[in-house]
Amino acid sequence: MKLPRLARALVVGVVLTVVVYAVLLLVSDMDAVQQAARDVPLRAIGLALLASTGNFVLRALRWDLYLARVGVKVPMVDRWLVFLAGFSMSLTPGKVGELLKPALLRARHGTPAAPVGSVVVAERIADLLAVATLLGLGALAEPRVAAVAGLVWMGVLSGLAVLAWPRLASLVVGIVRRLPMGEKVGGIVENLLDSLRALSRPATLVPALALSIGAWFLQCVSLWVVADALPSLDLTLLEAVLAYTAPLLAGAAALVPGGVGVAEATMASLVAELGQGPLPVASAVTVIARAVTLWWAVLVGLGALGLWTLRVRR
Repeated sequence: MKLPRLARALVVGVVLTVVVYAVLLLVSDMDAVQQAARDVPLRAIGLALLASTGNFVLRALRWDLYLARVGVKVPMVDRWLVFLAGFSMSLTPGKVGELLKPALLRARHGTPAAPVGSVVVAERIADLLAVATLLGLGALAEPRVAAVAGLVWMGVLSGLAVLAWPRLASLVVGIVRRLPMGEKVGGIVENLLDSLRALSRPATLVPALALSIGAWFLQCVSLWVVADALPSLDLTLLEAVLAYTAPLLAGAAALVPGGVGVAEATMASLVAELGQGPLPVASAVTVIARAVTLWWAVLVGLGALGLWTLRVRR
C-alpha cells in the first residue's frame, strides 16, 4: 500500500471515531458522561497511561525477538522507531497499515520486505493468541462467554495446525490456487506460510506469547485503573480483563478501523453490566480507556513517524 492511501485510511478512521464517540455520548446522556469523566482523578489516568506504555515496551521487545529470528539486523533506534511508527496506522482496517514497517526498513536499510512482512503477520497472530488467552481467563468472571472463548481458541488452534504441518499448509495453498487469481495469491500465501513456520516454532512462539500476554494484560489494567477510580462502579481486575478483550475481538471481527464503534459499544455495555453501574459512567470509562490505549498509541506512532522522517533526512 502506498503512503497516500494509508493516510486516507487513517483519516477515514479518525472521522469514523469522532462520529462514533459523538453518538455514544448522545445515547449515554452527554452531561452525565462528562461529569463522570471529570470525576476520574488525574492520578488514575496517569497510571493507565503508564500501563499502556508498558504494553508498547513489551511488544517492542517481541518485535526485536522476531526480527532476530528472521535475520534482520538494524540499529536499535531504527528498529524501535519503525515499530512505534506502525502505531500511527492503528486505525486502518485490520491494522493493514502496519505494512508500513517493512517499507520503512527497506527504504533506509535495504531490508527485504518479505521477512519483515512475515514478522508483522506473526505479531498479529501472537496478539490474537494473547487476547484469546486473556479472554479465556476473563471467562472465569462471566461463564456465559466461555463458549465464545472456546470458538476463538478453535480458530487459533486451526491456524497453528496449518503452520505446524507442511502437508496441511500445502492443502490450504492448493485450495487458494483454485480461486480467481489463485496462482498469484497462492504463491504469496505459500511464501508467507514458510516464513511464519519459522516464527511459530516453540523456541520463538513461547517467549513471544509470554510478552504478548503481558502486554495486553497491561491494557486491561489501564481499563481497570480508570474504572476503579469511580465509586459507582465495582469492576474487579478479572472482570476488566473480560471487558477489554471481548470488545477487542469483536472490533477485529467487524473489520472496521481500530474496531471503532463495535469495541466502544461492547466495552461500555460490559463495564456497565459487570461493574453494576450506570451506562453514562461506563461510557466515560470506555472513552478514557480507549484514549489512553488506542489514541495514545496513535499519537506515539505519529511522533515516531515524524522522528523517523527527520532521522532519514539527516
